[in-house]
Amino acid sequence: MASAKWPHALVLVAVAGLQLPLVDAAYVRTTSSAGNTFTAGTVAITAAAPGSKVFAVTDVIPGSNPVTCVITQYTGSVPATVRMYFPTVAGALPAKLIARVHHGTGTQTDCGDFSSAGVLYNASGTLKLDAYLAAHTDWTTGDGAWAATQNATRTWRFELLLPGDDTAAGLSGTFTAVWEARS
Repeated sequence: MASAKWPHALVLVAVAGLQLPLVDAAYVRTTSSAGNTFTAGTVAITAAAPGSKVFAVTDVIPGSNPVTCVITQYTGSVPATVRMYFPTVAGALPAKLIARVHHGTGTQTDCGDFSSAGVLYNASGTLKLDAYLAAHTDWTTGDGAWAATQNATRTWRFELLLPGDDTAAGLSGTFTAVWEARS
């Protein structure tokens, strides 16, 4: 009878010697999101002024007080800060002109419907244009920092006063006005 046990023992040894692969089973679920896109934003600003100039005044007489409004519109798609500055100035007349600058609302370049939200320069009405222009020559020194959003507008009112004497006779001046938006 001892010999009959050996075939079962061999089967056990044979089964024990087999290495069965381990099964790595788990529940699995996935989801996806197709059509992902990236689009860069834009920064854009326009300015409307009489004849495309802040001022185009000739033959000004002492005591004259020309006024003009520039309407800027921010049309970029991302929020930005807008500042105004004057990179070039020439001539002797800006040193004689008294200037005042406001910001506010309005749609007419002749300032017919302007409503002031604040004075940016010369609330007292005694300071000269050349000092204002010289203080704001680039983005870092730009005036009127405005947190603009898409399709927002701001109107900038410029008032000048030629003194009532003849010290400015024959003088002239020019400057470049820039409105720059940065996000």
